[in-house]
Amino acid sequence: MKSLIRTCLVAMCCAATTPLAAQELGSITFPTSGAPAAQAAFLEGVKSLHSFQFDEAAAAFQRAQKIDPAFAMAYWGEAMSYNHPLWAQQDTAAAKTVLEKIAPTLAARVAKVKTPKEQAFIEAIDVLYYAPGDKLARDNAYANTMAMLYAKWPDDHEVATWYALSLLGTVRPTDKGFRRQALAASIVEKVYQENPKHPGAAHFIIHAFDDPDHAPLALPAARAYAGIAPSAAHALHMPSHIFVQLGMWGDVRTSNIAAYKAASALNTRMKLAEGREDFHTLSWLTYANLMAGNIDEAKQNVEWAKQAADRNASNRSVRDGYLGMRARLILETEKWEKIAVAAAAPAAAADPAHAGMPGMSMPAYGASNTWTFIAGYSAAKMGDFTTADAAEKILRQAREKLEAGANPYSAKPVAIMEKQIGALSRYARGQKDEAIRLAREAMEIELTLSAPSGPPDPIKPAPEFYGEMLLDAGRHSEAVAALELSLQRTPNRTASVKALARARATGTALR
Repeated sequence: MKSLIRTCLVAMCCAATTPLAAQELGSITFPTSGAPAAQAAFLEGVKSLHSFQFDEAAAAFQRAQKIDPAFAMAYWGEAMSYNHPLWAQQDTAAAKTVLEKIAPTLAARVAKVKTPKEQAFIEAIDVLYYAPGDKLARDNAYANTMAMLYAKWPDDHEVATWYALSLLGTVRPTDKGFRRQALAASIVEKVYQENPKHPGAAHFIIHAFDDPDHAPLALPAARAYAGIAPSAAHALHMPSHIFVQLGMWGDVRTSNIAAYKAASALNTRMKLAEGREDFHTLSWLTYANLMAGNIDEAKQNVEWAKQAADRNASNRSVRDGYLGMRARLILETEKWEKIAVAAAAPAAAADPAHAGMPGMSMPAYGASNTWTFIAGYSAAKMGDFTTADAAEKILRQAREKLEAGANPYSAKPVAIMEKQIGALSRYARGQKDEAIRLAREAMEIELTLSAPSGPPDPIKPAPEFYGEMLLDAGRHSEAVAALELSLQRTPNRTASVKALARARATGTALR
């Protein structure tokens, strides 16, 4: 098996040396006033953007600029590669540097653009990077600007697709309702019907419906997207967003085997650092294997991550990615380990350009907190209350620091983990009422968050944790309710399925 995988990776790496123009990234129509010789590179860049292949997109737009230095839309495209809308990430300085190569001011940039539609795109991207306020304020202003473009050119597939993405870019995890997602989906559904090979249309349908309630609506697009853009590692991965929401573990596994190989090949071809799209797909592959009961494969996945961490000893992001996968392996296999807890993690080094790939950056609350959590969880399971108490204290301090910061939302996942460690430790000490209270509080916090878009994070779903504790306490009907709720948020999750079966069977036997 190992030799087969190595052979496949070598083949992928060799295939990745094929020029970008030969890659399969979908089909779009985006006429511009640039030199005809630059149009092919420009289109490859736009298609790469639609699949969030940001490094490849930037390189393609730079090629277009070399062919036609006056091609303003090529600079627009490169600047767009520095905005990662669904993760509220933006390298504003880098984007401005690119745009100011056209001209130093918006008026001067617009004056150099030859058509009204291109002028509108240049004006819109100016809002995205130069408008006052924080990222959310700029995202909202940009979406409003793109709405005006869409009103003027409703039949233009690129205007429509970029408008839909701008709407999704205004959504934040604490937002309620589904209006923007529904509107975005309706727009790209029309594009997809008219051009079933449009990579952005298929991609953004998936993102719009990336939750347990709406995921079935995106299944056709998910099934198609990998075939639309098979040269894009992210396109190979994205269908698994819907497969996870539907608990289709075999499909999640298949998608991420292909995506991991493609992402690793991309790293080799473009000389990119490890721990980006490759780790994102590897972490999903690990989770799929754990859910499907492929424990040996999951262990091998984690070993690959460890090898990457060892190769990149000074890269905290790679180390944190590995520790996150290892923490999930420990939790799901219940093979508890004695893990030392550290009071604080070292500061992370600055990320290279485009490092904020989808799923690459760790959550705002930090991967070190997940490792502290599994250290405390394991300790409580093994009766090491000194370590469990230390982990709970560290998580409490981390939560308090986040609550006092600029993004108090990021304290909620830490609060969940803190309460779960406290509950588990108290339950093991015989303080069952207090433990169940803390477990319920953790669940109540989690229910204020959106359902996870992928493997659960925090790694132990709070309704599942609460249900398991109720089951152990003999409160079977309450356990059933909690576990059914867990499966609504994380469908077909193995631990919840097994616990629910036990709760129903035990409750029936007692009656």
